[in-house]
Amino acid sequence: MHRPGSCLTLCVVLWEPEDVVRGLDPSEQRFVRHATFTGRSVTVRGELDAAALGAAFAALQRAFPVLVCRIVEDADENGILLRPGHIDPVGAWVSFGDPDEVRIPTESMDPADQLGYLDVVLAEEDRARVTLFVHHSVADAGHCVELFARLWDYYTDHVENGSIAVGSREYPVSLESLLAQRGTERGARSGLETVTRPLVVADAVGVVEPSPQATAALARPARIRLDPAETARVLDLARTHAVSVNGLVTAAVLRAFTSVYDVAEVGCVYPVDMRRRLDPPIQAAAGTNISGLAAFTTDTAGTDDIVALARRIGTRLHDDLATGVIEQSVLHFPDFFGPTRIHSTAGHIALTNTGTVPTFRAPTGLILDDYEIVYLSAHPRPSTGASAAVTFLVYTYLGRLTIGRLGGGVRAAELLPAVAAELTWQADHEAATA
Repeated sequence: MHRPGSCLTLCVVLWEPEDVVRGLDPSEQRFVRHATFTGRSVTVRGELDAAALGAAFAALQRAFPVLVCRIVEDADENGILLRPGHIDPVGAWVSFGDPDEVRIPTESMDPADQLGYLDVVLAEEDRARVTLFVHHSVADAGHCVELFARLWDYYTDHVENGSIAVGSREYPVSLESLLAQRGTERGARSGLETVTRPLVVADAVGVVEPSPQATAALARPARIRLDPAETARVLDLARTHAVSVNGLVTAAVLRAFTSVYDVAEVGCVYPVDMRRRLDPPIQAAAGTNISGLAAFTTDTAGTDDIVALARRIGTRLHDDLATGVIEQSVLHFPDFFGPTRIHSTAGHIALTNTGTVPTFRAPTGLILDDYEIVYLSAHPRPSTGASAAVTFLVYTYLGRLTIGRLGGGVRAAELLPAVAAELTWQADHEAATA
C-alpha cells in the first residue's frame, strides 16, 4: 500500500488510509491503465435548460457518490478506489459548439479528481449534445445506462416540478466480491479456452516499469443503423426460429468477418451481464463490471446458415451459463489481463450487445433523437493484454438496431455493410416468402 504523504509515479495524489474504499479487483483493474471512461451520448432537439441539467447532474452525484470517488494508482500501477475528496465536485460543463460531434472535453478528465463527468454542447438552433462519461472501472454498460436514465429523470423532475428528490446509494461492488459472497471459487475452466492463444515474445511478462501518460484519446465507433422496418424483420426472424437477437447478430458478425477477411476460423468473445443470473439478483447500479465473458469459435464451413449458427451460439451460451463457466471467466482474468498474464486472446472479435436502450424521460417539447456509445482514454498507456482484431457494439434505440465498429484493419470499412447485409438478407427473404 502507498505510504500516506508520499507521491505517486503516475498521479501526484496524496491520501490517508481512511480515504481508501478498497483496492480494485481484476474485472475493474483492466480499465485503469488507460483511464478508460465509457460515454453515453445523445443529441437533443428542443430547448434544453442548461441550468436544470446542471442541477440534475449535481443530484446524480449525490445519489450515486461513486461518481465523485477517485481512482489512484500505487507504485505498481494497482488501482485504488478512494472516497470523494474535500473539494467541491466538478459540475456539468456547458459550452457552445457542434452537437454533431462528440468531443474530447477541453477541461481535464482525471480519475484522481472524480469518476463521472457531464459534457453539454449547445447550438443556437435548439440543438444540443449531452454526454455522460463514467470511469469503466466502476460502471459497465448496464450501470451506465441506469445512470443516464436517472440523469434525465432528475432533469425532467427539475423542469416540471422545480425540485429533485434523491437518496444516496452505496458504492457498487465487483463481480469477484459477489461471487465470493456466494461461495463461488475458481475452477479449472475459464470458458475462454477456444480463443486462447500462446503469448508472443512481445507479450512476455516482466518487471512493470512506470508508464508515461499520453494525450487523451476519444474512440467514436463507426455505425450502421437499421431502420425500424428492417429492425422489426430481424426481430421477427429471431422469434420465428426461436433464437435470440444476440445470437443472430453474433452469427452475422462471424459470417461477415470470415467473408471480408477470407479466414478459415474466427473466435468471438462477448460479455454476459450476470445481474439477473445471480442469486439473489442485483440492481444495475449496485455493481461495477458485472459481466462474465463468453467465447464462441467457428470455422468457415460452420457459418453457411445464419439461423443454424445463431442456434449453436445460443446453445453454447446456455450450456456455459448452466454449468457456471461464464461466471468462472472473471476469476481467470489475471491470466489474460495485466502484468501476471499467461494467456492471450489476440485476434479475436469482441462483441458487446447492450440490448434495448430505454426511452429516456424528457419534458414536453424535448426529443432525445439519437444515442451513441463512445470511449475516452484519459491517459492511454501501452496495453498489458491482447487487443481485439475488431470490436462491435450492438444496441437498439427508438426501434432501430445499431451496430458500431472499432478497429478492423485495412478492410474495416467493409465490415458494417457486410454485417447488415447478413442480417437483413435472411430477414427480408423470409418476410417476402411468408
